[in-house]
Amino acid sequence: MENDNQREKIEQARRELNRLALKYGMQDMRVLNQSVKLDALLNEYKERVDKQNSARHP
Repeated sequence: MENDNQREKIEQARRELNRLALKYGMQDMRVLNQSVKLDALLNEYKERVDKQNSARHP
């Protein structure tokens, strides 16, 4: 359930990144900042999934 919420946040951040990139171009600071936010969400999600997997398969 928590992973579903995190995936939805990731998808929202991805959609916002795409919207900003189309509107302002790839080099705009708003796009770069959103990319950093998306990267952070993806890293958090990967860490959470890795921890869950290691707990299941020690």
